[in-house]
Amino acid sequence: MDTKKKLIGVRIPESVIKELREYCKSHGILINHFVSEAIEKKLREEKEYEEDIATIGVRKNEPTINEEEWKDYLKSRDINV
Repeated sequence: MDTKKKLIGVRIPESVIKELREYCKSHGILINHFVSEAIEKKLREEKEYEEDIATIGVRKNEPTINEEEWKDYLKSRDINV
């Protein structure tokens, strides 16, 4: 993780700021830490979502098998369902 820090300005509704302050105070968390972690988490989720969409795009053109073929395959592997 990068240890350099940069200040950014954002406009956040007062009600959200109030809730954030209360939450962080009651949980002993620094607001800066909470916000940084939340942004990192959201970025990871967005990247995973984009990767999932790309995977779907690739797999949608792959051949599929029907349920009966799947059961036959499982049976051939001695897997009971």
